[in-house]
Amino acid sequence: MCDEQEQLTMSKRIEAFYRQSGGPGSPIIRRLLDRHLLYGKDHGLPGKREEFEDAFREVFLQDHSTRSLVLGLFKLKSTLKHEWDAYLEALKGRSASAGEADLARKRG
Repeated sequence: MCDEQEQLTMSKRIEAFYRQSGGPGSPIIRRLLDRHLLYGKDHGLPGKREEFEDAFREVFLQDHSTRSLVLGLFKLKSTLKHEWDAYLEALKGRSASAGEADLARKRG
């Protein structure tokens, strides 16, 4: 029953939002949503747009049963990004040196 009441309340909130903003196709809706995401009391730090990743991080880092898993995933993500960037730099270095070798052959 609580879920039904919550759904009904959310439906009423959505209807009220559309009434106030001029309907679902209104061009001001995007601006209103952006402002809400930046300054809404229920969306993180004021002035910083909350993204899905931020909400996900907050929920799972606050739960002691999932904190270590999430921290491990973030560390893995960071390590993979570092390795990928190093790989791209190595490729860039190889293509630069290959280009120099081709230029030297053409000159010589």
